Amino acid sequence: MVNKPNVNKIEWLLVEDITSLKEHIAQWQQLIIETESNLFCSPEWIMTWIQTYWQPNWQLKTIIGFENKKLVAIAPLYIQPSNTLISLAKLLPLGQGEPEESEVLSEFQDIVLRHKTESIYSEIAKQISSIKWNVICWNSALSKSSLVKVLPYLKHSITKTVGQRYLLLESEDYLTTLSKNNRQKWNKCKNKLTSLNARFLWVLKEDFESYWQTMIIFHQKRWEKKDKQGAFFSQNFIDFHNNYQKDNTTRISVLLINEEPIAINYYLQDFDTLYFYQCGWNDDSYAKLSPGFSLHLWSIINNPLKKYDFMLGSTNDSYKSSFGTSTKEEMLNVIVQGSYFKYFINKFTSKLLRLKLKRKINAIK
Repeated sequence: MVNKPNVNKIEWLLVEDITSLKEHIAQWQQLIIETESNLFCSPEWIMTWIQTYWQPNWQLKTIIGFENKKLVAIAPLYIQPSNTLISLAKLLPLGQGEPEESEVLSEFQDIVLRHKTESIYSEIAKQISSIKWNVICWNSALSKSSLVKVLPYLKHSITKTVGQRYLLLESEDYLTTLSKNNRQKWNKCKNKLTSLNARFLWVLKEDFESYWQTMIIFHQKRWEKKDKQGAFFSQNFIDFHNNYQKDNTTRISVLLINEEPIAINYYLQDFDTLYFYQCGWNDDSYAKLSPGFSLHLWSIINNPLKKYDFMLGSTNDSYKSSFGTSTKEEMLNVIVQGSYFKYFINKFTSKLLRLKLKRKINAIK
């Protein structure tokens, strides 16, 4: 029988500077392991994000709970003041809030708790409410997350479904879960690729940098054809991943034809899950071979871990569903309005300013 936690015995600490936060990394990491939380909640991910994106005017507001001097709860938060007509203090999870053009898409972020009880959710809400903020903005949260369990104890919360998580669990009979059309497509692709002297592989550590750079070129070239920037347009985005790769496990799978790469997938990894994060392929000569589809299927079949996570995808008609995803969970954007009036006045004035700017641009044209 598991003893229920006594919230009155939990010692709460509000960490407001990064140096102090670093002092708790070892226990934070241990909590991640024991609760089997995903890598986007981990200190490795979040501290790399801080290293890359942190701004002097941001204010750390991370809530930590100790039980008998052991870390049992952490809500990694910070305040970002808005650059709008009416100042608005936004409370965000560490790992989100960087400029849109360089965002690293920290999904599944959550409040990490050793104990998950209504009394803990209520107490976490009290700790959050004691911080001075106007609005909480939290993107890509799982519908079953601790954050969502805390929301009933916070006033004026709004959730919006933005898609769903597509997760594949380990299965010896994976191919039988595919539709008949996709099984036929896979067999046809395999036959064509074999005739072209193709092979798949997981990239060795010593070759990682070369394939990483090739993937960036493939990715950017594809998006430039669409007159879009592409993820690797931002140096901060590249720096983040270069820094993260130094001390953490990431993987690359590749499809080669005559030893030349035509498709490359980049993955993040935690203790049991491979997260598909980014990709690139040669559109010029091999589009008819469905290189992206083929590399995904090979990577799923040869996944060294228990789970293969496509992460966020659209609720309807996502290509990710074609891979026979075994579990789906809604993903939500969350807004909690601390100052209801101030929030909507800010939103209204921001909209007016955008309209005014749009009219000015149209007049110039």
